[in-house]
Amino acid sequence: MKPKESLFEDLQCNSPEGEWKGMPEFVQEDQRPFQKIIVNFKAKEDVDAFSKLIGHKLSYRADTIWFPFRPNQPRNKVYEDGSETQS
Repeated sequence: MKPKESLFEDLQCNSPEGEWKGMPEFVQEDQRPFQKIIVNFKAKEDVDAFSKLIGHKLSYRADTIWFPFRPNQPRNKVYEDGSETQS
């Protein structure tokens, strides 16, 4: 068996525009924040006071939060390549 020269040599179309023809339009909602503010803390006690003030639990690893609180968006997206999958 002769090795393929390209991963895409079996495709009938050679242009990205042709491959996307007939595909649904993709629209990405703007999920960027309105404003970002960097807040620095000199001590853990300051972090604790700020946490209490805004009503958020802040862990040592927290480097970003939403105010008011916004839970993480679920990652229940499914990506398909068109092939059949077995359960």
